[in-house]
Amino acid sequence: MHTYSNSILGLVLTAGLLAASGCNQRESAQGTARDVDKAQQHAQKEVAEEQREATRASKEAAEDRAKADYDVAVAQADGKRKVQKEKCETLAGNEQKACKDRADAEYESAKAQAQSTLDAAKGSGSATAEQPPTSTQPPPK
Repeated sequence: MHTYSNSILGLVLTAGLLAASGCNQRESAQGTARDVDKAQQHAQKEVAEEQREATRASKEAAEDRAKADYDVAVAQADGKRKVQKEKCETLAGNEQKACKDRADAEYESAKAQAQSTLDAAKGSGSATAEQPPTSTQPPPK
């Protein structure tokens, strides 16, 4: 990745070489204006390139953060599901099945929410992940 200071250094070295190769001959005003214009255009091009690179790097960092937030949200939801399913073991028959089904449904809902947040962050370039929704039903006793 080029830096702005490298661009400036390149321009200074170019100007130095031009000055040295001219054997201290005075350049015409038109020639100087043309060289200055070229140097300004080159500097603007370099700055624009670095700005694009910085934007790209920033977006990649935001996407990496969003993916990490997604992974955390899914792990939290999975842990919660496992705890809820263990608590379901105290129930019998259809009650136990219904309890485990609720735990699975809450997990799937939290996972879908995390995926939606991840997709939104990738689309917008921002990484604001939300926590998975919490259950409104008390766990079985």
